Amino acid sequence: MSDWFSTAIEMQREIIRAQEAQIDAAQKMLDAGKQMTALQEAGQKAAEANMAAWQQWARLWGWK
Repeated sequence: MSDWFSTAIEMQREIIRAQEAQIDAAQKMLDAGKQMTALQEAGQKAAEANMAAWQQWARLWGWK
């Protein structure tokens, strides 16, 4: 049988473990968000480059 103090210490350890798990999960979500942002930025740059290429092609043939 454990005493009250030992039980309280173990409870605090469990709370800390749960908080650490929450922090880890939040960090993973932030990392995933950063990856999505990078993907969106790359897509935007690709779309802009594609548009510039088409505009240049059109100018080459005198369309714009």
